[in-house]
Amino acid sequence: MEQAIRPADETGANDEPVQAPTVCAAFQRLAARHPDKLALRTLGRERTWTWAELNGEVREVAAGLAAAGIGHGDTVAMMLPNVPECHLVDLAAVHLGAVPFAIYNSSSVEQVRYQLEDAATTIIITQQSYLEKVLAAGADLDALRTVVVVDGPAPEGVTAFADLVQAGEPGFDFESAWRTVGEEDLVTLIYTSGTTGPPKGALWAHRSVMTQLRALGAAMPLASESIVSFLPMAHAGGRIAAHYMALPHGATITCCPDLNDLPHALADARPDAMFTVPRVWEKLRAGIEAMLAAADEETRAEGRAIIASGEARARAGEAPEPPAPLLLPILRRLGLDRLRVAFIGGAPSAPALSEFFRGCGVPLLEAYGSTECGLNVFNRIDDFRGGTVGKPLPGVELRIAADGEILVRARLNMVGYRNRPEQSAETLDADGWLHTGDIGEVDADGFLSVVDRKKDIIISAAGKNMSPVNIEAAIKPESALIGQMATIGDGRRFITALVVLDPDGAAAFATQHGLETTDIAALARHPEVLAEVDAAVKRGNERLSRVEQVKKHMVLATSWLPDSEEMTPTMKLKRRAIAAKYRDEIEQLYAD
Repeated sequence: MEQAIRPADETGANDEPVQAPTVCAAFQRLAARHPDKLALRTLGRERTWTWAELNGEVREVAAGLAAAGIGHGDTVAMMLPNVPECHLVDLAAVHLGAVPFAIYNSSSVEQVRYQLEDAATTIIITQQSYLEKVLAAGADLDALRTVVVVDGPAPEGVTAFADLVQAGEPGFDFESAWRTVGEEDLVTLIYTSGTTGPPKGALWAHRSVMTQLRALGAAMPLASESIVSFLPMAHAGGRIAAHYMALPHGATITCCPDLNDLPHALADARPDAMFTVPRVWEKLRAGIEAMLAAADEETRAEGRAIIASGEARARAGEAPEPPAPLLLPILRRLGLDRLRVAFIGGAPSAPALSEFFRGCGVPLLEAYGSTECGLNVFNRIDDFRGGTVGKPLPGVELRIAADGEILVRARLNMVGYRNRPEQSAETLDADGWLHTGDIGEVDADGFLSVVDRKKDIIISAAGKNMSPVNIEAAIKPESALIGQMATIGDGRRFITALVVLDPDGAAAFATQHGLETTDIAALARHPEVLAEVDAAVKRGNERLSRVEQVKKHMVLATSWLPDSEEMTPTMKLKRRAIAAKYRDEIEQLYAD
């Protein structure tokens, strides 16, 4: 039997930026309303733009792109860290009706070439550190006419960003250009992680983004004043939760080009809204726990008691209380003390993670979405259920198909995949339902739980269907030592797992236990480390059914990094690749 949830109405004044039909119209309304408000800044405010100043530079960059032959429907690629030019180029391109998109900086030459060719890219903007890769990838591509660098002198055949801007016609009709852009025109394309083949370019229309912003604003407090841009612009969350989320109320965007600088950026910007993946929240939790551990015994005990009490309230579905005075200095050091709303999504996470932050007074909300359908299901601050991803946003229809797949119908859905008509039709059916590929359940109160990926379900030798994500979510939170875990068992008699250590957690464990090394390979063989992982697996197994329990596991002497053989750039496990690469290790687990 299918389960369905019907949409609520969208509301809002028609003249607000968020009610504009396109991103460029919203930007123009915002610049007119808040010309002197700070719009964009680098760390430490070395470079700053008000909304009026940003609008002026967007006009100049748009004129330069137009002089380079960029017009309606042309694709503009960016291979940049989160620097101001990323936001400038993107906004300038959409004002021309062009389609900007970002490529992960860690991509190989082959991956860059594939995306440039698939998108029929006309121009790419990059920086010196990626220039060699870009030139190699773009060699002999017919559509690619211009390569631009934003920093330093441009070698022969490459254009400097300043020269691109200066080449713009003084009389360029910027106003007419952006007013011809319609809500069904494309605003960007985002390439999926490509876990089962070449990545697909998900096409977003302007209405996809503006519907998303209206739905978010109707469901939760998004009158933000400070946002940090640190997730890549090639990531759907990086676009929605920073680049676009500033548009409704004119939040200041602080650019963080290097994820390693995120602690500095958070402390510098002290954001009041933030979305990121579970791995970042796990590291922030480790930071809070480390500060408490370093405090005196009385403070440590009181802090942990406060958090435990808040976790209990979270499990009961109650709204979090403001941060306690004892915890406020710790949160301030991490830049989390002003958060009014915080989201976690992009990958599975254990309920204990959001409960911990709500226990600290940080209103962390589990959410659900994808590259194809944006962020569409959220817990609310005062309507929360741990272990679920919440309820659909206003304007979102949600249905659970007979086979358990989550289906979403909304104007925030993608248009389709670029150059993939058959796969587009499979994913987005004739009735407008987007087939997410995720398995879910909706409880009696309308809260959605994501059980697993449709294609990732383990079927044991005995025919038992199991979710590897659920198994991993039960065990990983049991120890900060566990960085990643891949559950094995398809067609097998019992469940096993490959475990890799978390570098930060392993280093902290080594220090706390007086171990002589912090080397990951050495720690993966250390008896105390292995004993702690064993204990964590046993504790997690207690929350699983007998057939789901991990009977044997192996700690690998390596790390799995984003955009590697084992993980996608968005930190999802490449299960097929892991099974192939570690075939010998897996066979050892089943040897007897």
